[in-house]
Parts: sequence; C-alpha cells; structure tokens
Amino acid sequence: MDSKQKKWLWISIGLSMAILLAVIVLTFNENTIESLKNLNPWFLLLAFCLHMTAMCIWALRIRVMCRSLGYLVPLKHCLNMVCAGQLIASITPSQVGGEPVRIHELYKAKMPVADATAVVLVERLMEAVLLVLGVIIGMSLFSIVYNNGEVPEMVIAAAWVGTGFFVILLIILMVLLSRPHLIRKIVLKIAGLFTKKWDGERLEKLTIQIDEAIDRLYLTFELFAGRAKQGLVFGFLLTILFWACEYAIASVIMIGLGYPPNFLLSLVFQLIIAVILMVPSTPGGAGVAEISYAAFYSLILPSAVVGIFVVLLRLILYYSNLLIGFVASFRIVKREAADEKVQLEEEGG
Repeated sequence: MDSKQKKWLWISIGLSMAILLAVIVLTFNENTIESLKNLNPWFLLLAFCLHMTAMCIWALRIRVMCRSLGYLVPLKHCLNMVCAGQLIASITPSQVGGEPVRIHELYKAKMPVADATAVVLVERLMEAVLLVLGVIIGMSLFSIVYNNGEVPEMVIAAAWVGTGFFVILLIILMVLLSRPHLIRKIVLKIAGLFTKKWDGERLEKLTIQIDEAIDRLYLTFELFAGRAKQGLVFGFLLTILFWACEYAIASVIMIGLGYPPNFLLSLVFQLIIAVILMVPSTPGGAGVAEISYAAFYSLILPSAVVGIFVVLLRLILYYSNLLIGFVASFRIVKREAADEKVQLEEEGG
C-alpha cells in the first residue's frame, strides 16, 4: 500500500470513527448501559461467523466460475484475494477498489487478464441485477410503509438518487458490453493518456494487444452464455446465498441486543443503503454508511440502542474487513517479494 492509499485509509477510518462517536453521543442515555449489560455475545459471534461464511461463499463463487472456464484456481487463493480486495475497497468511493486486486490475483493463478476481467465483471453484473431487482421492490415497500415523514427527506432522496444512479450505471454497462468497438475506443483513450511520449511502433504493438484482449474478453462472455453457463448459474445462486448471509447479520445483532429481528424490513433497509453507498462520496462509504444505518434502524430500534447497534454492525462489516484485508494483503506482498508462484489445483482436485 503506497502513501496515497494509506492517507485515504486513515481518512476512511477517521470519518467512520467520528460519525460513530457522534451517533453514540446523540443516542446515549441510561437505557444504553442496561442494553449493553443484556447483550448476548454468542449472537455477536454468530454475526461474525455469518460474515466469514459470506467471504467463503464469495471465494467459492470465483472458484466455480473460473472452473467453468477451465481454470483450476484453489479456493484458498480465491479467499485470500477476496479478503485483500476488501481492504482496498475500504479506501475507494463506491467500494470498487477490490476488482483490480481480484483480476491481478487471478492473473497470478495463470488466467489471461481478459478471462480474469470477464469473471470479475460477470460477478459484478450478477450482483447488480440482483440488487436492482431487490432495491426497486424494497423502495416500493418502504414508500408504502413509511410515508408519514418519520424518515428524513434527505435520506429518502439519497436512496432514490442512488437507485437512479445505479440503474443508469447498469444500463451503461449493458450497452458497453454489447458494443465491443466502444470498449476499444474507451480503453485506447485511457491508454493514450499514459503513452503520449511513445513511438509509433510501440503504440501499434499496444493497440494490437488491446484488440486481442478485448476479443478474448468477449469470447469469454460468449463462453459464459454457452458451455460455461453452469458456472453462471451456480455463480448466481452463490450470489444470492452470499447476500443472504450478509443481510442476516443486522438481524442477528438485533436479537443479541434483545430486540425482534424484523428480517424483511431490515433487508429493505440494507438494500437501500447498499445503493446509497454505490454513489461515489467518501472512501469506502465511511461516514455515509454510519449515518444511513442510524437513520433507517432508528425506525425499528429504540434510540438508546441505535448507537450500539451501528457500532457493532460496522465492527463486523467494516473494521473486521480492514483486519483480514491487512493479513491477506501481507500474504500477497510476501509472496511477490519471494517471487513465489501460486500453487494451482490438479485436475480432479
């Protein structure tokens, strides 16, 4: 991690801690201490285990999708790249920094960059489709249930803006994926920003490499739609399972605090918050996430426990990601420094 990334990491942590402190101060009263005394630590452990299970499911999804294309990437390697990606995601707006990490690590597992990129893009596309469907239903239900001004208009507006922004991004992505020549133009323009001093022969060689990579990328998309569609189907099922584990965490923490889980409404809240966090704002959504969780869950939790709830939720969904991300990133740096190769699976393993 370079100095610029470290700076953004500290900004992200600082924003998160500042908002968490503000939420605690604003919601703290005599009942808060009583709630802490009644806190069941076993449910916190269950919530953390759910988060770790979700990470393992994510890793399994990558492995299954790679295997459908003929690449035997070890599950352990997939899990490490997922965890390392979470650290980078925590310092980038919209939490998109993990994708380059996964592409790099798949490349290190002997996958061509185009194929690795296709796997990561298809992953994101599956999540986008699932999220868009969920959030449209969720926002509709939310508007019906809470239309009496209990929720700040700014929060509702942010949710709708986030939904619109996300749908537009999805449409743009679908258009680009259906038009290879547009992808080629965009990639060449970006490459041109860094190759202004290159000679003609070197530029021509780069252009050929870009053309070949884009052709390979679209060939991989065709494979997912054809003989590798099994990986796509299982990938989508694992995506549903992944988000089911992640979205159950908030409800499990509520049970641990001694309150009914309200699974359905909690799911709606988290779908809306996920879309809000897609709008580029702060590194890793720090501050925005804490405010959003506090605003929505104050509708179903007493004020005295909202602060505790948000702190516990962010400890599991954000701060634990930083910790495991550091460990995973250290393993990658150590491997690169020693020039070690990724141990691939044998056929049938």
